[in-house]
Amino acid sequence: MTVCKLHRPLRAGVIFVVMVVAVNGQSALMAEDSDSTPGETPRYAEDGSLRRPDRFRDWVFVGASLGLSYSPHKSEYGDQFFHNVYLDRKSYEYYERTGEFPEKAMLAMSVYTQADKAEGLTKLQGSFEGEFVSLEVAVKDSERFEDGWAYFDFSGGDSEKETARPFAREKCFDCHAEHAADDNVFVQYYPVLRRLKAAWEKGAHSTSNSNGGTE
Repeated sequence: MTVCKLHRPLRAGVIFVVMVVAVNGQSALMAEDSDSTPGETPRYAEDGSLRRPDRFRDWVFVGASLGLSYSPHKSEYGDQFFHNVYLDRKSYEYYERTGEFPEKAMLAMSVYTQADKAEGLTKLQGSFEGEFVSLEVAVKDSERFEDGWAYFDFSGGDSEKETARPFAREKCFDCHAEHAADDNVFVQYYPVLRRLKAAWEKGAHSTSNSNGGTE
């Protein structure tokens, strides 16, 4: 079957237009997707303080703990706190692929008091998360912080602070540097990251053995 020569330029032009629309549409979808989860990279105020990541609960939940704290709120609220820890999704995916935390990684820890079961529920035992105490954030940003990581507290009494200055080095960094399992992050306390780290170590170990290494 032959095609009229007059139709060939038209068909090529139509194909070109369709391709342009498809590419532009895909770009628009990518831009929309990138804007759908704001707060996945650190944002700083003009004075250098960190802006509060309001949507941190949309990040990847990596673990929780009870009572692991050197929090300044201890004397006011008691000894035990619940901690929920989140890692921004892009950094989680990077850690999953590479076994490393990238620059601009952020971990957010929401802190709650420990509350007991309600009176009258005689068969219900245990505790639950009570009053919100603070939001603490760790940021890896070597361009801005000499030590690479910095730590922030956004608690502010009745109203949560919109910005926060980093803690002094000896307040958080030194402890993380000495005791954290991986790059200043307490991976050993976060089951999701602990599993990924174990998988990476097993993979590296297997590679070493396959290249003639010994166990």
